[in-house]
Amino acid sequence: MDHMIFHSRTLDEAAPINPGVLRRLLGYVSPYRGRVVVAILLMAAASATTLAGPYLVKLAIDTAIATADTQRLTLLVGLFLLTHALNWASSFGQQYLMAVAGQNAIYRLRSQLFSHLQRLPFSYYDRQATGKIMSRVTNDTEALNEMISGGITHIVGDTLLLAGIIVIMLRENWQLALLTFTTLPLLVIAATYFRNRVLHAYRLVREKMADVNANLQESISGVRVTQSFTREEENAGRFDRVNMENYAANMQAVSLFSLFLPFVEVLGALGTAIVIWYGGGQVVQNLIPIGTLYLFLDYVARFYAPIRDLSQVYNGLQSALAAAEKIFTVLDTEPERDAPGAVPLPRLKGHIEFRDVCFSYREGEEVLRNISFTVQPGRTLAVVGPTGAGKTTLVNLLCRFYLPTSGHILLDGIDTSLVTISSLRSQIAIVLQDTFLFNGTVRENILFGKPDAPEEEMVRAAKAVHAHTFISALPQGYDTVVQERGSLLSAGQRQLVAFARSLLADPAVLVLDEATAHVDTLTEVQIQEALKTLLSGRTAIIIAHRLSTVEAADEIIVLAEGRIIQRGTHAQLSRQPGFYREMLAKT
Repeated sequence: MDHMIFHSRTLDEAAPINPGVLRRLLGYVSPYRGRVVVAILLMAAASATTLAGPYLVKLAIDTAIATADTQRLTLLVGLFLLTHALNWASSFGQQYLMAVAGQNAIYRLRSQLFSHLQRLPFSYYDRQATGKIMSRVTNDTEALNEMISGGITHIVGDTLLLAGIIVIMLRENWQLALLTFTTLPLLVIAATYFRNRVLHAYRLVREKMADVNANLQESISGVRVTQSFTREEENAGRFDRVNMENYAANMQAVSLFSLFLPFVEVLGALGTAIVIWYGGGQVVQNLIPIGTLYLFLDYVARFYAPIRDLSQVYNGLQSALAAAEKIFTVLDTEPERDAPGAVPLPRLKGHIEFRDVCFSYREGEEVLRNISFTVQPGRTLAVVGPTGAGKTTLVNLLCRFYLPTSGHILLDGIDTSLVTISSLRSQIAIVLQDTFLFNGTVRENILFGKPDAPEEEMVRAAKAVHAHTFISALPQGYDTVVQERGSLLSAGQRQLVAFARSLLADPAVLVLDEATAHVDTLTEVQIQEALKTLLSGRTAIIIAHRLSTVEAADEIIVLAEGRIIQRGTHAQLSRQPGFYREMLAKT
């Protein structure tokens, strides 16, 4: 049943090659067209020297060996060796130049793809698995690299070789040549039959490879959870299913290609048989010299070799075009853009206002409903509420990771939808529950928001949030590599590094999203001390489950099911019946 479903899906996805994809792909090669032109000229030279070899042997047989002319024979043998030396030089040159052009083109494409991914909205990443995105940047671009670096060489070189063989064969003996070419209609029919089927198969191969990468990335990222729940066998089975689908997709593509390639071999054997039968009869009757028969036998073998090569290149071309379609789909996804006429946001004082803000991730599923509040400059607003209440969504809207479905968000009285994204986000710092540190040094992570900050300023920021002591105790101090996601550091240390990073960036608005959720009580005391420095003179929004984190806030709002159900100070809310007092009673 699975096999039948697989085949029907492949046929349903049938679609012709899009010439626009091919033109767009070649556009990445055009800046290096000088190298490509020289490479094509060298391809022509390589094809000419390849063709010259058999013709020189034919001349040696008919005009030197047959007449016992040793001087002529020596000359022809020397020319034969020279053509092979020239063939080696021209083949090396064209392959090297095409590799340079291909590597440069893929470098540009991969850089553009990565840069574009950095600017795509959060909604794109909500829909796409990380592993699939990685597959676009790695596997798919590599398929294009193989096609540009080697495939174009074969297409041009083999086409020139085929054309040369046809011209020489017709010139030498047009009757024998035409008889040999009687197999070509069968080849055209076979190529047409397999063409679209191979393309559809390789489109599915790219999809399944992306699924494998997505599963692998998720499994590696979640290995601790997997082992803690002893889910190794179940995860292995899940990966095996995805891997088997990838295997089936590849096997269908290979099966199609494996049918076509031997068919070309059979046609080659048929062409050779025709030459031996008809040409051999001509030699027996002394109608053509034996050198001509040798020439035809050599050229027939060479004639079907480039056809076999072209069929393999076509196979790679199908895979490359399928990969290009996936890549261009990403590049065509609309990135985050400033609104028309957007202006830079001046240095903020820190006045925040949410005015009747509503938001939905999907139509009909409202996450925030008519949210309105104001935070005065330099004041702290705490947001509490049950999981799923919309607390993090509120922060995402403030940073314009998403746009409100309705309502307005204003900073210093300016609607955030009317300002440039960079000027907005550069004045807001976020410290998340799961602090993200990059695989680099402590120094690089602290300087992330302000790379040009001097050493003294960086150290001053670390000292201010009580991070300098533990950083200095690390093996290489600030130059210690924290490893992936900062795994060398404890949760509290990662949080303090994040605080130092935020303080150094000197934001006007600070957002703490469950910033102390994963630390012990002792570490929380250190973090609370660091927070006093970090919050000083800044407008802040703190999201927390631990009420000890929000007690000192100037105002607290309680969210539930996307609505504000309570608001006030800690003292006020602790006396009122409701969710906040219930939370307080549980601590």
